[in-house]
Amino acid sequence: MTFLFGRPETRSVAGPEASERLSAWGRGDNVALMGDSPADALRLIPVYSAVAGIAEDIATTPVRAYRDTGDGTRSPLGRQPEWLATPAPWGGRIPWLHQALTSLLLRGNAYGVVVATGSNGWPSKIVWQHPDRVTVTEKVPGMPPEYRVGNVPVPAESMVHIPAFVLPGSFVGLSPVSLFRVQLTKSHKAQQYAADFFDRGIMPPGVLKNTQQTISAAQARLAKSRFKAAVADRDIFVTGSDWEWTALQVPKDDAAFLEAIQAGATEIAAIFRVAPEDIGGKAGGSLTYSTVELNELKRNRRTLLPWTRRLEESLTACLPRPQYVRFNLDALARADLKTRMEAHEIALRTGMETNAEGRALEERPPLTADEIAEWQANYRSTSPTITVTAPKEAP
Repeated sequence: MTFLFGRPETRSVAGPEASERLSAWGRGDNVALMGDSPADALRLIPVYSAVAGIAEDIATTPVRAYRDTGDGTRSPLGRQPEWLATPAPWGGRIPWLHQALTSLLLRGNAYGVVVATGSNGWPSKIVWQHPDRVTVTEKVPGMPPEYRVGNVPVPAESMVHIPAFVLPGSFVGLSPVSLFRVQLTKSHKAQQYAADFFDRGIMPPGVLKNTQQTISAAQARLAKSRFKAAVADRDIFVTGSDWEWTALQVPKDDAAFLEAIQAGATEIAAIFRVAPEDIGGKAGGSLTYSTVELNELKRNRRTLLPWTRRLEESLTACLPRPQYVRFNLDALARADLKTRMEAHEIALRTGMETNAEGRALEERPPLTADEIAEWQANYRSTSPTITVTAPKEAP
């Protein structure tokens, strides 16, 4: 759900008080979300891996604005919207998208405030707010809610609000960190136990026991010092009949924290809909017949597509009709060279792309007239149905 103004008469949000209000709202410098232990959630390796992986994949995915031509085709805008190139007064598009996705994934909502508009009255700068500083009051069912960022009220038409999982009758998305607090707390405790076990030495490595007599504390310290010196550098230890060394093993109950950590990662993978093995969990099925490309396609469809669609719908509302925004997820599932060349050949034969378009996708310049003549003279016989012409020079 997105509310945008896009009208000159509501530009007060981006007026002279904008800098003061931004100072009151905060600029997102605090990377740790507040409340309900989301900061602790980010400290969990599986949570960080899942959130960072999704946010970085989408933030680095090519995204462009297009115009619907009305005949079932689209044409990219010659001049992309300002907020798509430089969406905020500071930073670039990648960190801007990363902020929105981090907020969505951990808090279930992304809140952006339009702080500047262009000459056409549509947004030119949007600043994502820390979700824990935003208060949403839903008074009348079916009517836009009231927003406050800190102590500053923000008109609904000036707020870009992207919710994730929304219950009927509400505008606000549910927070995964709050919903799954029990699972995250369990994983945090298992991770903390592991750290205590290895770093603080909860259990000694073994017991050195005198079987003939009871010794004093001073004698115990001296014996321990001499024993450690004797076995330094894994040297051989020689003793008589009065000393016995027993190496201690990790009890099975204590070693269960390793299984608990893996089980927790598997649960977290289910929450964020990522492959468990990618974040330290246990894979549910065999990957024998999987390929890298198929795994990427599965991740695009199951994990990334729902989030990109939410972003596309909300960001399209920042543009005048019939313009719209699209992410190119195909760029993430990049096939091997042989597969790409075969796909280009099929596209050329079926008229789905031109030679220049195919070369552009491979980041190569169009062929010149001389290069086309050389190609046709030497290799044309292998592709009799493909015709290539040199691009016309601009007048």
